Amino acid sequence: MSRIDLHTFSSEQEFQSDLCIVGGGIAGLVLADALRGSGRRVDLLEAGGAEDESESQVLYAAEMAGVPHLGTTQGRFRVYGGSSTRWGGQLLPLATNDFKIRAHVPGSGWPLDPAELSPYLHTCESLLGTNHAPFDSELIDQLPNPGPQPSDPDLQPRFSKWAPFSSRNVAVTLGRRCEDDPHTRVFLHAAVTGLRLDGDGRNIHALEVRTLAGRQFRFTARQVVIAAGTIETTRLLLVSGIGNDSDQLGRWFHDHLSIQAATLHPQPRKALLQRFAPWFIGATRHTLKLESTAEWQARQGCLNVMGHLVFEAPDTSGFAWLRQQLQARQRREVQPPAVPAPYIEKLPAESLDLLYLAWKATVRRRRWCPAGAAITLYIDTEQQPNPESRIRISPHLDALGMPKAIVDWRWGDKERYSFACYQQLFDRQWQSWNLGAIDWHQSFEPGSGWEANVSDIYHLMGGTRMAADPRSGVVNAKLRVHGIENLFVASCSVFPTGGSSNPTLTLMQLSLRLAKQLRRF
Repeated sequence: MSRIDLHTFSSEQEFQSDLCIVGGGIAGLVLADALRGSGRRVDLLEAGGAEDESESQVLYAAEMAGVPHLGTTQGRFRVYGGSSTRWGGQLLPLATNDFKIRAHVPGSGWPLDPAELSPYLHTCESLLGTNHAPFDSELIDQLPNPGPQPSDPDLQPRFSKWAPFSSRNVAVTLGRRCEDDPHTRVFLHAAVTGLRLDGDGRNIHALEVRTLAGRQFRFTARQVVIAAGTIETTRLLLVSGIGNDSDQLGRWFHDHLSIQAATLHPQPRKALLQRFAPWFIGATRHTLKLESTAEWQARQGCLNVMGHLVFEAPDTSGFAWLRQQLQARQRREVQPPAVPAPYIEKLPAESLDLLYLAWKATVRRRRWCPAGAAITLYIDTEQQPNPESRIRISPHLDALGMPKAIVDWRWGDKERYSFACYQQLFDRQWQSWNLGAIDWHQSFEPGSGWEANVSDIYHLMGGTRMAADPRSGVVNAKLRVHGIENLFVASCSVFPTGGSSNPTLTLMQLSLRLAKQLRRF
């Protein structure tokens, strides 16, 4: 129907709809797009504007009470499209075992069967412009020899897909379709500052909305979905005093931990690239992850941990320059920012490199790795579920008058142990391949200082944990907030555990499943 900027409206107006979605990022836009044609009047509320704004972004400022969490400040974007304006486009579903209760991982287990999400996989791939090839070892039959099959039975190959730059920003793709829908309204600069219950406390009666200019609005709807991202979803519920009857709201905050573990020195280099450099099937790029098997994790008492190779070209290379230009287009920047171009004396060689990159992708269907690129092994692990790793609210207020978030991120020896076990596993496989030397950067021994080199990967999860029992979580398996009839959460904040996969694909599947459910009401 339209895109409406509340900065242009006078205060104290009220808007009514059948469904109100809080958040114009991936989850919110996937949900709104899936409800087009349902006959429902849908209002989508985006707190930011159509483009990046410093005054909107500063509202994401949070306080740190535990281990500094970079994704809180660097991985969230208060703009139409949300994190899709910046993300790398990686798709990989959670493994089946990630949903199960694992005796060696206290607090693990999802209250749903992963088969419930499978019907939505094809749609997610189509929305993001990727092919429908498998993610597991079945893909190897479609790849040229020599294949990337590990010889160690405790390692299993899994393959990420990468959405093309043109499909990553959902505000450009799904957003435009929603704006053209006669029953959908997209509101910008619509920051929800409070949820109000009706008299019996069983339904959301109204949403209070403010702008930075001080204008106030009221939205009402039969159903409400909070899709504002992990921290903002949790903060809004905490500020509103909703969903915390069992003191579970804000708890179980987690991310993936990643560490630059080793540099590989293959001899000959070509042998490793033939086996592991990214592949193209159609227009979709596939990259390999060497994931530990569920059986090995259980024997070792480890979390789900995996390794992947990264071919890191210098920041002044032609590859880095090209990537920065594509990222600027993803952010819809009319004038891309000034970025370091390749050194002048290297321009002829860099131009040939870029031409060879295009030829390699088009003709040979591989991603070429330039000679100057380091080949690095990164190890990623999920976190041990921890109720003391949590999001709380601060006595300090932001410019909208909302209490700021306090992020108390915690992890410890279980993660260190998982890194250490995987290091031994990969080293055993590397020696079996006999591809050359490996230079390990970490020992993972207690007291070695390895923690200083660990980073989160901006995969914010937890805070509104999914649980069948309201005493153990905030939402049920259908994403409805326990005790509230018309309030749902579509966010990575519902994830009980993270597995070793990027959470975006699973979030999209959950959002499509929720859309199907909402169509029935």
